[in-house]
Amino acid sequence: MPLKQLLKQIIVFLLTLEARLVLKKYKPEIVAVAGSVGKTSTKDAVYTVLSGSNFVRKSDKSFNTEVGVPLTILGLHNASSNPLAWTKNLIEGLLLLLPSVYPKTLVLEMGADKPGDITEIISWAKPTIAIGTHFPDIPVHVEFFEGPQAVMDEDAKVFSATLREGMVILNHDDPNMMQ
Repeated sequence: MPLKQLLKQIIVFLLTLEARLVLKKYKPEIVAVAGSVGKTSTKDAVYTVLSGSNFVRKSDKSFNTEVGVPLTILGLHNASSNPLAWTKNLIEGLLLLLPSVYPKTLVLEMGADKPGDITEIISWAKPTIAIGTHFPDIPVHVEFFEGPQAVMDEDAKVFSATLREGMVILNHDDPNMMQ
């Protein structure tokens, strides 16, 4: 395995560990936005509505993968290829475990670039509310899956992972979403 790929796996592991600990400590509500089209716009709209009445954090840009979701939970920025910036991020993530102010609600995009992406994220970040946007007949990243249905099935795992006392909101105008 190339060194750069190994370092990425280590950073993702550490960021995920910190994000899990932060979620366990602060217990924020998680609003997860899933689907192949419209996640970022929906996330921004939900954030705008919720931020008027409480402390909310949303995904930066379309941070919706194994790196982006932990970064959002920790309130950190992508450090690209800068090892010093990643070290700083990891330290700042640890500092959140000390007493501090933390958002009551997180609005997170959750997306699948490859099989298992959603499964991994929802294993530790359970949504209180899950929102489904749109699944076109040919979703994005289909080239990494067995076919379009496999992408939709992976994204749809967010809905079944929603906490029992939570809520799932689906786009009823989208026949693919309603399968």
